[in-house]
Amino acid sequence: LRYNTIQIHDKKIDGTMMVQQQLSKLSRNGCNKIISMGSERSQKLFHRSSFFSSVVSANNNSSNDSRPKFPIPSYNGQSQPIPTSIIPSMMSPHKQPAHLIKQHQLEVANALHPSYTSQTPFLLQNLHTNCDAMYFWRSLDYWRVAVGEDVAVEVEVGTSYNSGSRVPMRFGDYLDYLALCVEQEGKEYEQQENVQKQQQEQTEQEVAYLAQNELFPQVLNDVPIPHFCENGEYNVGEGKLYHTMLWMGPRNTVSPLHFDPLDNLLMQVVGWKRVLLFPPDNHSGDAEEDNNQGERNNEYGSNKPTWHYAGTKGNQYNTSAVDIENPDHVKFPNFRNLAPTPYECILGPGDALYI
Repeated sequence: LRYNTIQIHDKKIDGTMMVQQQLSKLSRNGCNKIISMGSERSQKLFHRSSFFSSVVSANNNSSNDSRPKFPIPSYNGQSQPIPTSIIPSMMSPHKQPAHLIKQHQLEVANALHPSYTSQTPFLLQNLHTNCDAMYFWRSLDYWRVAVGEDVAVEVEVGTSYNSGSRVPMRFGDYLDYLALCVEQEGKEYEQQENVQKQQQEQTEQEVAYLAQNELFPQVLNDVPIPHFCENGEYNVGEGKLYHTMLWMGPRNTVSPLHFDPLDNLLMQVVGWKRVLLFPPDNHSGDAEEDNNQGERNNEYGSNKPTWHYAGTKGNQYNTSAVDIENPDHVKFPNFRNLAPTPYECILGPGDALYI
């Protein structure tokens, strides 16, 4: 599938010429080759020793990703901006001499190093705007041909993985589902006067989200992974890349507030996301217990709930019971009283967020 030739074995696949033209165009331009495709209404993350984070987005694939197609819902509470830097994406990196590639990678690592040292978030805008994924991943037909329709995947079905279940299915079937979502989104966009009502209706529906899957090896080279992820000489982490994961879904997908044990680099490819990152605080384990709300033995060595109530109400130990978009302050009073002010940013195609 790389660059010059492509074979189509299924006559039902549409858009063959478009894919061929994209491949041909890419070979002429010399563009080089996680990872996140599609849009999330609300993906929420938080970190035990660094940051609690949340992501909200409202837009899926479109012909013009210079701005979101639909309005991105705003966070109800107070927030602060994430420090940002714009490092120009390298043009045709596989054609550049080694010393220029090294210089660009050092520039990226040096920009991130202060944030790594302080364990604070950092947004790199337009970091990978010239990679293959930015051209190819918009096309569902490309995914069908590059990966194959019979590859087994697991999809989270529900309003979020906190309330849904993981369902095994064929990748081709999931692509069919996304095609229907894109078609429906197009109809909604044509009726702008009803967008707000339709957004609310879609928000309340269950969605299928291909989340927390290892990136398919067939498309791994479509995205250039920054060298510091795999090379400790750049002094950003230990240079150990543990996973390269793929999130692919329609508009209004949700991941609840949670934390990951490792540092992350969230690379947006298609669509837009709103991200909230809650910093660590000194209240963990010291909050007042109100009645019998969510008592547990937590990772901080206390049986009193923290502001995020992770591990309570039947949730995983790293997942909050609080819906931060619509928090129940009666059930979770510590969230209102003790939650720190989150960082907030909008992730667009080509952006990378260090968490």
